[in-house]
Amino acid sequence: MAYRALYRQYRPARFAEVIGQEHITTTLKHQVASDRPAHAYLFCGTRGTGKTTSARILARAVNCLSPEDGEPCGKCEACLATASESASDITEIDAASNNSVNDVRDLIENAQYAPLKLRRRVFIIDEVHMLSGAAFNALLKTLEEPPEHILFILATTEPQKLPATIISRCQRFDFHRLSITDIKLTLKSVLSRAGASIEDGGLTLIARAAQGGMRDALSLADQCLAFCGDNVSTQDVYNVLGSMEDSFLFDISDALLRSDALTALKMLDGIVQAGRDLSVFTTDLSGHFRALLLAKTCGRCEDLLDCTEDAMKRYLEQAKISSEARLMLALDRLIAAQNDMRYLPAPRALLESALIHICRPEDALTLTNLEARIDRLEAALKEGIPARTQPAPKSEPQTQPKPEQQPAPTPEPKPEPKQNPVSEPVPDDDIPWDMEAPPVQFSEIVADIPQEEEPAPKKAPVQQRAASAASGDDAAAIWREAIANIPNMFVQVLAKEAVAIKYEQNTLTVGFTPAQEMKQKSLSAPVNFEPTQRALQTVKPDAKLIVTTAKAAAPASDEAEALAKALFGDKLTIE
Repeated sequence: MAYRALYRQYRPARFAEVIGQEHITTTLKHQVASDRPAHAYLFCGTRGTGKTTSARILARAVNCLSPEDGEPCGKCEACLATASESASDITEIDAASNNSVNDVRDLIENAQYAPLKLRRRVFIIDEVHMLSGAAFNALLKTLEEPPEHILFILATTEPQKLPATIISRCQRFDFHRLSITDIKLTLKSVLSRAGASIEDGGLTLIARAAQGGMRDALSLADQCLAFCGDNVSTQDVYNVLGSMEDSFLFDISDALLRSDALTALKMLDGIVQAGRDLSVFTTDLSGHFRALLLAKTCGRCEDLLDCTEDAMKRYLEQAKISSEARLMLALDRLIAAQNDMRYLPAPRALLESALIHICRPEDALTLTNLEARIDRLEAALKEGIPARTQPAPKSEPQTQPKPEQQPAPTPEPKPEPKQNPVSEPVPDDDIPWDMEAPPVQFSEIVADIPQEEEPAPKKAPVQQRAASAASGDDAAAIWREAIANIPNMFVQVLAKEAVAIKYEQNTLTVGFTPAQEMKQKSLSAPVNFEPTQRALQTVKPDAKLIVTTAKAAAPASDEAEALAKALFGDKLTIE
């Protein structure tokens, strides 16, 4: 006789043998016991959670002549007939290969005939989401009002692909993923009946790799038995699955969290030399960092991690040496690498890059990386590692005498200069406007002007105007300070084209020439005028701004001309 896989030999035959789905099996037993089953059921859930098995048990139970508390008795003629997979009144259809409208029409036609041996005809449609749109439409009417002797059971792993009209005509049951504890208990029971055994650590590894599916767990156990006989050790399971031992994951995680890139890369090289699958290793390592992150965030959480108490203690101990930011950074890097590795012919380089980034969070200046970098520095300081400091340059400190101790310079007689000693000013277009630089005060410019020993009478109006500017009443000085406070660079450059005309009664009037009418309209626009007005009020809190177009864009008084020449020299030309 040909060998049959474990999941086929030991399939449950009663509702009580279906594990982890008590919320479904209890309801079904009550319906069978009261002889009030629905005409259509929809079983949803991931692979290996018991959908098809429950459908077969339900088909046997509704036909049982003497059900026991909703369970098939297994002794009557109907139970013995349904025990055979070739029972004529129980039809299983794979919708993946029979998804056309003609297949559904044949099914509907067969549904009109009465059962041959049993009380009801049962149609089990597996992977029903694979049916075409026309096939669903053809099934609607029969599914809503089938003959009294017909029962439909639809099973699917993707219920979101089913039309709402189909779902509304069925009683829906959602099958949950099985817990690691339930899978381990079932594996022990099945293996003992098969005369084999697997160590407890190996059962845990198989249960985790199954990801909540009992069929996957039994298939992996079958594979382990074929690899090394009826007695399987934990190390044998590691070799079959290609996964990493917990101790190795703790060691490489410790190297990564302590920023020891050399050790981590050497351990990765050992994995490659051993012929392990890098994608499996990356999955295991990302799962380990997930456990560390949950342990750091939630504390003791054995129910979330499905781990033993000893493993929980180790997770908590290792999570202490790092912060949540560092663990999130590592987990994000590993998940990204796991997603991208499948597209590369040589994924090792990508994984090495991810490990180095985990060791050196300072390489990328993001908020998470900065937090991880701070955590790394704090950990280094706690271990007593001194911070690296650069030696101060060996230079003699230059001592300068205090201002009051410096001797007053003796003025030397010099001939009358032909021009003002102030250097020629740089054109405004060449001056870099720095947003962060403090505004230059007009009083500071005036203070730097060399004063004549014997000022001529002509200079009196200039000095008076300079004093007025220092006191904050000069229109040009106020406008210059306001321009420096404008935050927008574009508005600042535009405002430089305007010339202050007058400042009277807390109102500053600035003007453009007629040729600059477009610039005047642009500065007068609310989007540009409002920041300019606010900048002016930082200089004069109660001041108002008026932007106009004037024939003379600058004051043409002799005092203004004299002041400009005193400030910038005789080479200044005023047109």
